[in-house]
Amino acid sequence: MHRFFIPSSLSLHTGETLALPDKLAHQVRDVLRLAIGEALILLDNSGDEIVCTVEKSSRAGVEVAVQERRVGQRESKVQIILCQGLLKSARFEWILEKGTELGVKAFVPTLCRRSMAGLEETGPSKLQRWQRILQEATEQCGLSRVPTLAPIRPLMHALNDIPSGALALMPWEEEQGINLRTVLQEQPAKPQTVVLFIGPEGGLMAEEVALAKRHGVQSVSLGPRILRAETAAIAAVANVMYELEA
Repeated sequence: MHRFFIPSSLSLHTGETLALPDKLAHQVRDVLRLAIGEALILLDNSGDEIVCTVEKSSRAGVEVAVQERRVGQRESKVQIILCQGLLKSARFEWILEKGTELGVKAFVPTLCRRSMAGLEETGPSKLQRWQRILQEATEQCGLSRVPTLAPIRPLMHALNDIPSGALALMPWEEEQGINLRTVLQEQPAKPQTVVLFIGPEGGLMAEEVALAKRHGVQSVSLGPRILRAETAAIAAVANVMYELEA
């Protein structure tokens, strides 16, 4: 079934009907051409799925009836917070999309020493675009909540905001002693929250890694090959989900 977000203020329950907002009505009627009686899922970012059927469809609007409100089926129990060193826009947007598909719960754009100058200057239009990417990826992959997107912040602030009890990891190409898989497999109990710190395109500096370690972050290796920042982010998230989600 097709999935669409609606404003959270539109609280819907079984048996109720809703006239879809104009933009969504256009998509249902003119783009997807859903017929009377066809089903769709509406999402209000509560974590629930609202199963509806098309009741009326005309140029005047589209009306749906709520058949069932149920808990979202695909939310992960592992809370991944991805603190991503600032990248060029296209690469960061790719991380937003693919990270959402893999189950990242929160993205924290992080200003590191080697972040390119000017990347921290993000206007309202770009933030809106990033939110739209998150929403569309959430609809596509079957999740029920859009990941949160924190304001851009310096690495020090991101380190200070590590949740209590979280497992905080920093993949670093110069780490030789321990790899990510070993750290994940040796946890005495599966952590509920994992914070991943990924460097920018130029990588993390030794001083930043040392600072992170003083905040309880474990540096880890992702293997013998040097990965681009966006590849490292997705590889790290995928490994965490593989080891901890089941």
